[in-house]
Parts: sequence; structure tokens; C-alpha cells
Amino acid sequence: MRRIKIYAILALAVAAVSCQNKDLHDMGGGMLPGVDVSVRINWQAGQTIPYINGMRINIFSLDPAAPNYGKDDVPWNGASVRLRPNVSYKTYAYNYIGNNIQFRNESDPALIEATSSSLVRATYSRAFPDEPTINSITGDMHLGVNPSYTVSPHQATGDQYIDVYPESIIYTYTYEIRGITGAQFIRAARGGISGFSASYFFATGLLSTTSSTVLFDNASVNVANGTITGSFKTFGRLNTTNNFTVEILFPSNTPGSGIVQETWDVTVQINNGTNFHIVIDNSGIVIPDEGGEDAGGWQVDLNDWNTVNVPLN
Repeated sequence: MRRIKIYAILALAVAAVSCQNKDLHDMGGGMLPGVDVSVRINWQAGQTIPYINGMRINIFSLDPAAPNYGKDDVPWNGASVRLRPNVSYKTYAYNYIGNNIQFRNESDPALIEATSSSLVRATYSRAFPDEPTINSITGDMHLGVNPSYTVSPHQATGDQYIDVYPESIIYTYTYEIRGITGAQFIRAARGGISGFSASYFFATGLLSTTSSTVLFDNASVNVANGTITGSFKTFGRLNTTNNFTVEILFPSNTPGSGIVQETWDVTVQINNGTNFHIVIDNSGIVIPDEGGEDAGGWQVDLNDWNTVNVPLN
């Protein structure tokens, strides 16, 4: 029997904390003229501290005549810097543990942002062509901001400190789809949810107002309970409709079959800003036993199941 292989187009877009921005000066050592200042990164109990990954620090002068500073791989608890006296500085300290985020405009204190990478799925884009699709974030990110610190012209008794207090800017949502008949025939499951933001602006703490769909593929199937569960990470939802879609792959010999797609409006479940668990009760999903699988593989063309990660610009 002829077997058609699954072809997956995958362009990996891995974005860690960005390399040192060439528009920012390296943070000077003790031999440079200026005043020693300690940037202290203050973590709270329960936070994921980037002991190994380190931090990125951007220090922006509020005086146009003074340079800005930036550096990668700063220790998790901060670093000593040498800054010009009588100058006020705005400081950002941030990390990123995971993939699918890029930082833009890192040399501009007003425009710097973290943004999700784009992701394309034929099945979803065909059904919902009007909204951009982005990748679920696969890690955590913390950001601490000190809006203004003025460097004293003389080294005070004890060090001068710029204190930042990182807070997580990533939200984790979980979901559960109940009432699935034929769960034993499921070979893979994934989903998407509309009405979320792709970007977070450091200076304002606000989200981009362009609505995007978050796509995710880490679903787990419980055959005994007839459920699908999973989670996704995002910068946050917008004040708009949230349509939750599940896509289920099952073996089939029937042309045009092999994929089930169902959508529900879950806006009322999550629009209060305090509930991050989505429940689809009595889903009514029925997965048929259509055969289509043996020890050699699939007998249907599953190119529509392909995912394309769009490289970050």
C-alpha cells in the first residue's frame, strides 16, 4: 500500500537575550572617568532567577549629551557600572529564558519592546485568514525598571545604587477540553486562541493593540477521561473576542479527512483578567476509527498539518 510521508517545513527562530546593541556603549570599568554605581537586581521569593542565562541591562541617559550604556550577560544580581556625575539615567534590566521572543528598538528608551515570533499553520490560516498568528512563548521573562536615578558628583559614603525589581511580564493560560469520544484514535492535538497581543512595550507597560492569534502545540491526551489538556504563554489578552480552536490529528484513509477542527468563544471565561484556565465542557468531539495507520506510517497526505516558524526580523 502506498504511503505518503509527513513533510514538515520548519524554520527555527530562536531568540534569546539579544547581543549587545551597537548603538549603546559598553558599561565602563573602574579606569574610565565617572562615578561607580551599582545596579542592584532585587528578586522576590518564588521568581525564576536566571542564574545561568544572566540579564541584559540598558542604562539610558536622560541628558542628550551623555552616552547610553548597555550590556549582555550581566550576573543575576546586578553589576557595577561607571556613569557620568550630575546625569540622570533610566535603567531597564531584563532576561528571557526560552524561545520565540525578540527585542526591538533596544537603543530607544521610549520604543523598546519584546515581541513574539510569527507562526503559520495552513489549517488555521485557511479557516481564519484575517488575524495574524504568533507562536506561544516557551519560557519566562522578567523586566525591572528604574525610571530615574541621578548620579552624585562625589562618591558618597558607601556605594550609590540603582535598584530594579524584576516582575514577570508573561501570562500562562491552561485549558481542558472534555467530552471527547474516540480519544484513543488521536495521534496529535494542538490549538490556537484569538484576541491576544504580540508585543509588550517596556516604557509604558502596555501591550500592542494589534490582535493576534496565539498558536500552541503542547497538548496532552487522556484517553481514559476523554480529555485534551495543555497550556500556552503570552504577553496578555486584548479587550476583544477570544475564539479558542482545537485541531486534532487522527489516522485516516479518507481523502480530506484525518484532521478535526472545532472552535468555541471563550471570551466570558477569561475577560475578567483573573481566570487563566479555559474549560470546554461537553465538547461533543467524536474521533472516528478510520484505520489508515499501520507499522509503516500514515496513508494520508498531512501537509496541512505542517508548521512554518517565520524568522524574526
